[in-house]
Amino acid sequence: MRLSRFRLLTAAAVSATAAAAMGMVAVTAHAAASGCQVTYAVSSQWSSGFGATVSLTNLGDPLTGWTLTWSYSAGQQVTQAWNAAVTQNGTQVTARNASWNGNLATNASTSFGFNGSWTGSNPTPTVFALNGVTCTGSTTPPTPTPTTGPTAGPQPANSMGFIGCSMAENVAQGYVADGGKRMWGPYGTGGLVVQSWTDPNSNAWQKFDQQVGRFGRPTAVWVQICIFAANGATYDEVKRLIANARQHAAAGATIYISGQPLYDAGQTCSLAGANGPQLTDTLAQQAGSDATQNVTYPGQFRLRTGEVADGCHANTAGQASLGRQALAFWG
Repeated sequence: MRLSRFRLLTAAAVSATAAAAMGMVAVTAHAAASGCQVTYAVSSQWSSGFGATVSLTNLGDPLTGWTLTWSYSAGQQVTQAWNAAVTQNGTQVTARNASWNGNLATNASTSFGFNGSWTGSNPTPTVFALNGVTCTGSTTPPTPTPTTGPTAGPQPANSMGFIGCSMAENVAQGYVADGGKRMWGPYGTGGLVVQSWTDPNSNAWQKFDQQVGRFGRPTAVWVQICIFAANGATYDEVKRLIANARQHAAAGATIYISGQPLYDAGQTCSLAGANGPQLTDTLAQQAGSDATQNVTYPGQFRLRTGEVADGCHANTAGQASLGRQALAFWG
């Protein structure tokens, strides 16, 4: 990352009311097996740059190292940082602990600061993830808890379609093996990342329509945001996936949206990039909270240590685990 010489800035302690006026936001959302709270404070801003302080509190088990990620929505760029190693890839920012602040006991806190550049606007990021787990201000058990349960009453077999890549196929394989009936089984979506689904007439959607020919238009569709590191994904692309899913499904179909499976700390998927899975989950949460999209974010899929075959995809145990998570989400 190119470093620029900006004046170093420090953020003064302020009350919650004053902090809101300065651009401070406390982020609360929960995820499995951990817990954290983040406060992001813009301490000063000028015509082309700004300074910010990020405070992190570990609410989960003690940590011997941490990585905090977030995304910018308006083209901001981090140019200089202190008390953490901060890198940026497109919109995704990654902050890793320094040698002296990597150990965080339960309820322990640390902070770091940085300078950045902006043009046009400088909105505050709202979703942060610590070691791949979304920060929320609370802790949760290691088993993912869906934000929505299965639709009341039995659902017809094969009445729910899905789009995604080989990661979605892993879920579908486990779902069918675990006895799931509502959602389609695998149908050859390997390698079909976000850009494969943005054109409603693409080869990917032709595959989907072949399933429609077998089972009829689905009354629900799961949209998995799946990426290659080189291409990533934008929120505009995600909205096109949602619109296309509605076009190919039955009228009034329920649309579920989630990201790729997340991994335990230290696990990296080379195909999606070091922070790719977290980016897909952030985009899915953004869509789920966007009232204009009318989609449901059921929660995070997760692959644990010992459930990954090649650094990215699920092994047999991982497929079974993903299948159980899918059954918990939508039956």
